[in-house]
Amino acid sequence: MKPYQGSNIYVSELVSRLAGRDDIDLHLITMGSATAVRQEEGFTQHILRKGGPFSLPYFHPLVLSRMVKTVRAIRPEIVHALSTRYPCSTAAMLLGNDYPSLVTAFGIFEKEIAHYREDMPPFERALSHIFHAFFIHNERWVLSRAPELVVDAPSIGELVRTPTTGRIHVVAAGLDLERLRSQAPPLPPGEGPDIVFINTLTRLKGADVLLRALPDVVAAFPDLKVCIGGRGPREPELRGLARDLGLERNVAFPGFVPDEEKYRYYRQCRMVVVPSRWDCQPSPLFEAAAFGKPVIASDMSHPGIVEDGVTGLIFRSEDAAGLGEKILLLLRDDAARERMGRAAAARVGEYDWQKVADRYVAIYRDAVREHRRHGERVTATAGASPER
Repeated sequence: MKPYQGSNIYVSELVSRLAGRDDIDLHLITMGSATAVRQEEGFTQHILRKGGPFSLPYFHPLVLSRMVKTVRAIRPEIVHALSTRYPCSTAAMLLGNDYPSLVTAFGIFEKEIAHYREDMPPFERALSHIFHAFFIHNERWVLSRAPELVVDAPSIGELVRTPTTGRIHVVAAGLDLERLRSQAPPLPPGEGPDIVFINTLTRLKGADVLLRALPDVVAAFPDLKVCIGGRGPREPELRGLARDLGLERNVAFPGFVPDEEKYRYYRQCRMVVVPSRWDCQPSPLFEAAAFGKPVIASDMSHPGIVEDGVTGLIFRSEDAAGLGEKILLLLRDDAARERMGRAAAARVGEYDWQKVADRYVAIYRDAVREHRRHGERVTATAGASPER
């Protein structure tokens, strides 16, 4: 289980764009098996040794203090925690009085882990309740006091907002348009699927909701082709559900789908379905738009980049019947489907990674100014003479 795998891609893409800027001296603090400092192309990487053989699962003693000490030695203009996880976000909050700080919340771990537990064996699930309790409380603490918080979608901002949370900035994830489109030569006509779902086959991602939506759709379009790509713990169950629903002729389970093949599917299909029970703007929302395809997304995928009825359609999570109706609407209306696809493609340039990096730089500068103004106000108040 890697609930933060998508965030690793996000960090890698953002760092590569920030590292290429002349106006930023970038330092990246990570954890590894041994302490080291490395000069990478465009940035300095500080690797902190984990807790070693005596560490408890998920927890590395003393790393937090090492991280705080490392930041103080660097003396940065701003500290950016790229996740709400311990210890990065915790260190940023502890340093908040000395440096301006910013936290990017890729999701809400407390929400996500509840779904991932459904795919765990009983013993692992019990351990999760014990070991993840600390991280849930740490996340709540960080979200409640972050002076600057970045989220993917407005709906996530509303969920994490508290009376003590600072300013919330909405910055959608990015994508590399040129790379996506260059890796997607078209399939021969008629060989691609009509509907594409490619993601991890977990309960959270909701492929079973798509399968339950299909019987009525197939009754109207008997030759419909659906791709449910990916690997995961729910794969045997999903294959069995497809058989039980009489969908074996219509639904293909290709297993792991390499990027090049995935992009070819997106180029050829009629629509992409994102039926997640919980997600924070998963990558298929962006990838589908890059190829001019409308998305049908659940409301719990927090599809902030999908405008209902304009660039795609949104249905209520778990509502298989509602999803089926949306699929039928797009299959029956070629003009609407193509119009939505064009609208999605016209907007996708807004999510280029370089623009995302530029947005972060603007937030950094504003946060630094705000921190300085706050410091000046505190100094002025402390220096004021009491009235006699």
